[in-house]
Amino acid sequence: MKINKIHLTHLHNDEYWQFITRLNDHIEAAGAAALKIEALNTRFVELYGQLDSAYKKITASVLSAEIDAADHARDETFRGMKDAVSAALRHFNPEAREMARRVSIVLDSYGDITQLGKSAQTAALTNLIGDLIPKHSADCKALGLSSWIAELERLNVAIELLMEARFDETTARTSLPMREVRLAMDALYGEIVFRIESLQEVFGGEPDAPWKAFIEAMNTIIDYTNNIVAQRKGRAAAEKAKENE
Repeated sequence: MKINKIHLTHLHNDEYWQFITRLNDHIEAAGAAALKIEALNTRFVELYGQLDSAYKKITASVLSAEIDAADHARDETFRGMKDAVSAALRHFNPEAREMARRVSIVLDSYGDITQLGKSAQTAALTNLIGDLIPKHSADCKALGLSSWIAELERLNVAIELLMEARFDETTARTSLPMREVRLAMDALYGEIVFRIESLQEVFGGEPDAPWKAFIEAMNTIIDYTNNIVAQRKGRAAAEKAKENE
């Protein structure tokens, strides 16, 4: 059983930090001793501390307040749309209640999107809007949700552009330690992957072997992260195509 591929060099600093943080969470949950990666984890914990420190330094930006304000507006818009759907579930008209029920199923499948990190929320809302439109366009229009969805999409794009601008700004100011930490962490990640896969191959059949569950958890994170990167690149390509037109 293998851990899925991920190109760490393709990740923006915020995406990279979130990915490594989730890796840290899963190592802590499984236990470095149980995974038999104690020595690797000692180095990992040290590098993770350096990464966290470097990341906090480069994310201090004049754009941060603007992004936070837009993110707050996006959260409030999402909550307002959910409240509108909840109200429609109690509509006197049974047809309206049924339309609200169909839309509610889609919304509920995403949980509380406002609790996600900014990049993850952008990706989740992009997917949510794609699930609502065009499949449930008629329901959304009849329930008066079209303007809510349009505003969510506008804020989503605005935050993405602001974060891209902050990335460009912080990349120009990124300290040498951040680059060095990422390079060191990339190499260490490769060692951890090799060690986990080797142990799973040799000892994975033992009762309560932890590596299979760890690999499955990591693959979920990797697929999610790869999807965020693919969507970001897709939006950038679409924007470039518009400019060329």
